[in-house]
Amino acid sequence: MFNSKRLIFLLYFFAACTLFFLVGTILFQYFVALGSIDKVLAAFTNSRILSALWLSITSSIITTIFAVLFGIPLAYVFAMKQFRGKIPLETIAVDVPQTFPPVAEGMIFLLMLGPTSPFHVNLTFTFAALVIAKFFIAGPFVVSTVTRKFREIQKSGINLTARSLGANPFQVFTTVFLPMSAVDIAAGATLCWSRAMGELGGSLVFAGVIPFKTEVLPTFIALDAKTLTTEALAATILGTTASMIALVTFKKLTLKGEGK
Repeated sequence: MFNSKRLIFLLYFFAACTLFFLVGTILFQYFVALGSIDKVLAAFTNSRILSALWLSITSSIITTIFAVLFGIPLAYVFAMKQFRGKIPLETIAVDVPQTFPPVAEGMIFLLMLGPTSPFHVNLTFTFAALVIAKFFIAGPFVVSTVTRKFREIQKSGINLTARSLGANPFQVFTTVFLPMSAVDIAAGATLCWSRAMGELGGSLVFAGVIPFKTEVLPTFIALDAKTLTTEALAATILGTTASMIALVTFKKLTLKGEGK
């Protein structure tokens, strides 16, 4: 039988293996880049890569703005209202999109908003298609994060105290829920932006890969990775580094704000 020391050693060993795999995988791209650093640095100035980077960032920012504007009200409804079918509806609207096959998502949008759209709207191969594809996958991160916080506030009863003091529901929402959820809203927005930056399948099928128009970093990488080009490596480094900087910066600011 294992004694406690062996068990704790096994625990730390598994933790170390997982950490090495996850961190090592991300850092490996930089290790490979060192072998052809001149070519990689030159690729950073490639106009097509810079365009893909710009389209990735701008479409992800717009996606995040929409996710905050529309996601927070939905989070409030899920947290505060009780109605029949709420659990399956919340699951379909929030959990399913986060695990939905991106290529299938692109196919659905192609049927819904493509050349044969029953709504007579064709948005294929447009910037709007990029935002729509990203929003479906990334927007729910805002909803899920903020919903959890809103439920915590509701359980605390602070909102009821504000109501007893004469505040109407909208005033409670703007003076209690939003301020107390500021960090969580920012967390959801950061996760949304990072996920939108990495969205591939929906963009590939619905928006296409048109250089300088709808080509973003993930789709650029997907096409060039087949031949393992230096440009694909450079685009990979740009995309992952941007996401890491955003997430690490947010966590540091959050910890600083909490006095840790």
